[in-house]
Amino acid sequence: MTGRIFLKLVAGLFLLFVVAFAAGIRFGIVAGLAFAFLLAISIAALVARTISRRFTAVLDHAGELARGNFRARLPESGGREFRQLAQTLNRTAGELQKTVEQLQREHTEIERVERVRKDFVINVSHELRTPLASIQGYAETLMDGALDDPQYNRRFLGIIRHNAERLARITQDLLTLSRVEQKRQKFDFEPFSVNGLLKQAIELMRPMAEKGEIRLELAPAPAEACVWCDAEAASQILSNLLDNAIKYTPAGGRITVGAGPRGRFVELYVRDTGIGIPAEELPRLFERFYRVDKARSRELGGTGLGLSIVKHLVAAHNGTTRVESRTGEGSTFFFTLPTDESILMRAQLNPEFTTS
Repeated sequence: MTGRIFLKLVAGLFLLFVVAFAAGIRFGIVAGLAFAFLLAISIAALVARTISRRFTAVLDHAGELARGNFRARLPESGGREFRQLAQTLNRTAGELQKTVEQLQREHTEIERVERVRKDFVINVSHELRTPLASIQGYAETLMDGALDDPQYNRRFLGIIRHNAERLARITQDLLTLSRVEQKRQKFDFEPFSVNGLLKQAIELMRPMAEKGEIRLELAPAPAEACVWCDAEAASQILSNLLDNAIKYTPAGGRITVGAGPRGRFVELYVRDTGIGIPAEELPRLFERFYRVDKARSRELGGTGLGLSIVKHLVAAHNGTTRVESRTGEGSTFFFTLPTDESILMRAQLNPEFTTS
């Protein structure tokens, strides 16, 4: 009897131990699940915050682009997908920036061309109006009775003739400039001796120089120096430069015409001992109708187009123009002509024509 009670007691204790052990296991599982759940929530919150920050950065970047700030860039960091997204957006922003800058340059160029066109119309109108008004005024004076006055009629007729010649020069220069700019000028390119071109230009302008008591001198290029050019265009370039030099060199002065090799080109120059040009005037010297001394230029018969014609004729030969000058010491105008016919072909394909 006592043995059975003891066995029942042992069995009861064992059952209690089993129940307690099972309860402990359940508690551990629950606690583990709770810990895992809290850890998962924390990780999810952290990931969500990181993703939220990145999405916020993307939205901010999109806002910058919408406001026109195409220089804004996203940091290319984070996961592969975000890096790819940032790279795509940055590349798009870069392309948009290039497009906008190109449009801005084109707009600026259109504005500049339009401004040049308006200035050109104004200048042409002014240049034509002055001699026309003079012709009209003196013609009316002659018709009102001065024609029969020997003291004035020949002088008035001389003034009319002077202004008519000036109109003819302006018209001719405008036609020349227009043909060259619009590539309607026909050039006959052939090889020529550089010294031959220089001597011919000197002889052509010598009477004008002698009239002004100015010496013309030749600084010859190497005897074998040869250039490819259009003879008429080269003659006009040198004549225009010599004409300017003669006009702005006082009596007793000297003008030197010379040339020297410069790579695949020969650089020709016209150097004078004239009044010189202020440094601030040099950048605009080759613009149409631009004059340093407007009153003196008109008085000497200048049209304000000579140097612009020089620039465009030289560009048609794929050459360049430049000038060096000091006030009171004189000026030197340089231009290049090619020694190789192939350079001329490139000039025809890619002319350096400008709107100035």
